[in-house]
Amino acid sequence: MSLLNERVYDTNIGKTGVSLDRVRKLFHGTIKVLEKDGSPFRSGEDENCHWFTSGFEFSFFNQVSIYNGDPEVFEKALERFYEQGLVHSVFLGGGGLAHAEALKAKGYVNKGAVPLMGYALDPQKDKHVLRDGLEVKRVLTEEDLAIIQQLASDGFEMSLELTERYTNGSLGIADSFRYYLLDNGVPVSTSHFIRIGTFLGCWDVATPKEHQRKGYGDELMRWVFATHAAMGDELVVLQASAAGQPLYRRLGYQFLEHIQGWHMEDTTRMRRFTHHNLQFGPYSLRPWVSTDKEWSIPALDEEEIRQWMGMPNPFEEKDFEPTLKRWTNVQKNGVGIAWVIEEGGVPLGMISCHHTDWKFKRTEIGYMAFASSRGKGMIPTVLRALTEFLFAEYEFERVEVRAVAENGPSRRAAEKAGFTFEGLQRRNFLNLGEVVDDAVFSMIKSDLAG
Repeated sequence: MSLLNERVYDTNIGKTGVSLDRVRKLFHGTIKVLEKDGSPFRSGEDENCHWFTSGFEFSFFNQVSIYNGDPEVFEKALERFYEQGLVHSVFLGGGGLAHAEALKAKGYVNKGAVPLMGYALDPQKDKHVLRDGLEVKRVLTEEDLAIIQQLASDGFEMSLELTERYTNGSLGIADSFRYYLLDNGVPVSTSHFIRIGTFLGCWDVATPKEHQRKGYGDELMRWVFATHAAMGDELVVLQASAAGQPLYRRLGYQFLEHIQGWHMEDTTRMRRFTHHNLQFGPYSLRPWVSTDKEWSIPALDEEEIRQWMGMPNPFEEKDFEPTLKRWTNVQKNGVGIAWVIEEGGVPLGMISCHHTDWKFKRTEIGYMAFASSRGKGMIPTVLRALTEFLFAEYEFERVEVRAVAENGPSRRAAEKAGFTFEGLQRRNFLNLGEVVDDAVFSMIKSDLAG
């Protein structure tokens, strides 16, 4: 077995995702080394997920790497970014690859896979003398820091202001090794290594365009190999950009695994419904919760509701928790929310938003009236009030109601609330195992002026 394999893989397990857990933990854990008073970075881990945030409006600086296939762990891993309203990146590896379709559905953009690459340091092999005119310096002063900030800004084509914000906190940390290479006194390349024990995470390898293709990256990296091998460090790991891979392969780095990179760069797509309780005249809207189980089962098992709402037939006790969980996830995912309609504490029906598209400012409303409240105008009243609220509070441009074409009561409720019938979408909805036509109604902001 090669020296790299010995240092990366658990020989009792072999080359598996589990075997890589230790290296993943070390690599992602290097961010924590940078955390100190004044540092913008905060990091942590949870059930084979590793995250860090900076608060910067740049997705790369707020990210989570997920190697766990559990949907609940996945949703929990995303929560902090949504709660803070941060653009961010999600990297999927190992079992975490199971979440690719879920990210796509949420509006994330896949920008390809990046490899995790490793290099085993060997003091017998890693010996390097810089060519004439070259010199390497470690960043120890504010003047040094200003030099590497300019190099990184030019090399990554990133604003100098942002570069300064994310690099300022690394000065004065014993296990943070920022280096830069000079050619006859001119700074030409930089790199950053963060140490945990004998492990090094490699970050911020940058060479400005005017200095590329001159071997500077090779010289700097080989010097670091020799220097840190002599210090007793054993393993270097990095995530390689497409542009950097030729350099790393030439240096002897080997691929450990590929990780998918998904990016959320528009906070509009991250919006959520935040109004859990509403009051429209005598009608209260509040969340549907687990303590509603006793009355929910007979209410949802009623034939009129099962006929049009796609509920299990019959709707039994075993169906309540999965249905409630599905709606809870709908709200977490940002695509909807469900409310119970009450008057004087008595449940009269339910109303929900779903199929919400925050980017295009539209949502769909669904509703049901329980048997005791039908024919009293409750649904049209609440539907109209909720629609006006959505236009005012959430700035939607379009609200839709879709009903199975044969569902006369639902269609009449939409018309009474002032919605415009747009026509039938033929063969558009699966209802009780049958593909049926949808009647489409809509209201837009300008309709309220009429």
